[in-house]
Parts: sequence; C-alpha cells; structure tokens
Amino acid sequence: MRTIRKPPRKSRPESLESALGDLAEQARAQVALADLLRESLQPGLREGFAGSDLDPGGTLTIFAAAPEWAARLRFEAGNMERAAGNGGWPVRRVRIRLAL
Repeated sequence: MRTIRKPPRKSRPESLESALGDLAEQARAQVALADLLRESLQPGLREGFAGSDLDPGGTLTIFAAAPEWAARLRFEAGNMERAAGNGGWPVRRVRIRLAL
C-alpha cells in the first residue's frame, strides 16, 4: 500500500496589519538613515545627495542626483560610513550610484 504524503504546511501568513507595521518601520529607518547621512555632509554637497539604502549585508548605497555629484560624494564615502556606524547602522561597504 502506498502512502501519499501531504506537502508540509506553510507557516501562517502574518496579518496585514503586522506586515504593514513592519514595512512602515523599515521605511522610517531608511528615512532616518538618509537624514543622518545628509546631515553628515557639508552644506554644499547636500543637494547632490538623492537618498540611500542599506541592505542586510551591510552595503550602503548612496544615490547621487547627477554624475558630477556622484564624483563629489565618493570623496565623502568614508565620512558617511562613519556617520552611519555611529548612528547604529553597521556598514561593511559603500557604493555610489546615480538616482534614476
């Protein structure tokens, strides 16, 4: 006699409220990090900073408003890495990208 195995049960989906709460918390953290990084820049460089993202592996991506801003922000990568670390966001690597 053959036994038919049922596929393993998937974990219960979390509630919509919980999922939205997690998403809102992630968004708040990303905004806080971007604000911290923007404030760590000299006033003349802030307008070229278009945003940032920190992935779970510790790669900090800085988005520049234009290629000339990307070149300038590269010189500030070490300062932004230190600012993020001091703010509680451990960074292993910094990369500069153009904002689309």
